[in-house]
Amino acid sequence: MFPDAALFDYFLLDLADGIRGDPTPLADPLPCDRWIARSAFQKAIRRGEVALAQRALANLYGHDPRAIWRHLVIIAVEDVGVANVDLLAQIVGAQRDRSWRISMGGDWSVMAELVRQMADSNHCQAACDLLLRASNDPALEPVREWALDASMSTLTAAMADSTLPLVDRGIAALAVGGGLAEGQPHSDPAAVFEVMAEAGSFSHVVATCKQAWRVSRNPMALLLPLVWQAWSQAGGTQLVKDDPMVAVQLIEGVPGYALDQFTRTGNQISRAIIAGDQELQHLLAQAGIAKSVWPRIVGDVLFLIEGGTTVKRIAWDKAELLRHPSRWLPAVATLGHHLPAILRHCQDKGSQIAKVRPRYLSTSSASQ
Repeated sequence: MFPDAALFDYFLLDLADGIRGDPTPLADPLPCDRWIARSAFQKAIRRGEVALAQRALANLYGHDPRAIWRHLVIIAVEDVGVANVDLLAQIVGAQRDRSWRISMGGDWSVMAELVRQMADSNHCQAACDLLLRASNDPALEPVREWALDASMSTLTAAMADSTLPLVDRGIAALAVGGGLAEGQPHSDPAAVFEVMAEAGSFSHVVATCKQAWRVSRNPMALLLPLVWQAWSQAGGTQLVKDDPMVAVQLIEGVPGYALDQFTRTGNQISRAIIAGDQELQHLLAQAGIAKSVWPRIVGDVLFLIEGGTTVKRIAWDKAELLRHPSRWLPAVATLGHHLPAILRHCQDKGSQIAKVRPRYLSTSSASQ
């Protein structure tokens, strides 16, 4: 493993050049509550919308600047991933070194530049897709059961075996490090990084992910070294493409895609959409979905349509397989073969959904 100080000092040299080369934007907070700003922040980075991402950052900065470091690490692991691990190293390096941040003009200057680079970067969501697939695909239940019963030595051997399917190795890593199930018998994140450090010539990636884990405690950080290894074996970056994008609806300057199922306002909107759409109610009932979970299901569907989409996404074979037939949000497993019809219906109702959102956002903005 690289010595942490030397590794992250090296990456901070490039970040310093970026800060000096780009004027620091004025802090112009997005006019919404912090939860909507948090949602807008990540989604604007996915969509390459630098100005919106920096305005969302300014909102969060006004509430709790220290919490932003965790957000940045999670977004870099989830949405940038192997497309730019050096950028993740810059983030964790900057988070570690307060005196360096002061020398660069303070936290706002450093964070604003990192957000610009994250939005402009190529993106890869394979670590997130691996976690979603490992957690939610019903076809993998036997593998999950095996992993929860297996010994630590069996699990670490499976992690190190590059001939196994990536998703099986991911499940083994989660069973070792935590994140597969509540009360699981093993929870030793350090063991995951030790195994991966011995598995190949990418110890700088493992060291970066280990520090990302310390900052975020997010299981995607356990999976990113596995994804890096698989991506490298596939030859690195292959095709770069934009996901299909729904046009941005701006409501008093706030993007409508921020009103998703991870915000209270987004859940209110999902319930309102369902209440006003009898055909959607019929489709959900036909799928055998209990009414109590309809808002969550619709929230996941809307996320698939617009919230999770990204620009400049690197597409490579194993990453694309993880997303098949769709990103494995809980609704994908719950809806099964009913998913395409409900997706099409919600896409067709885009204009009606756009009419529902403004009255709820106004209420949310007034209460911030």
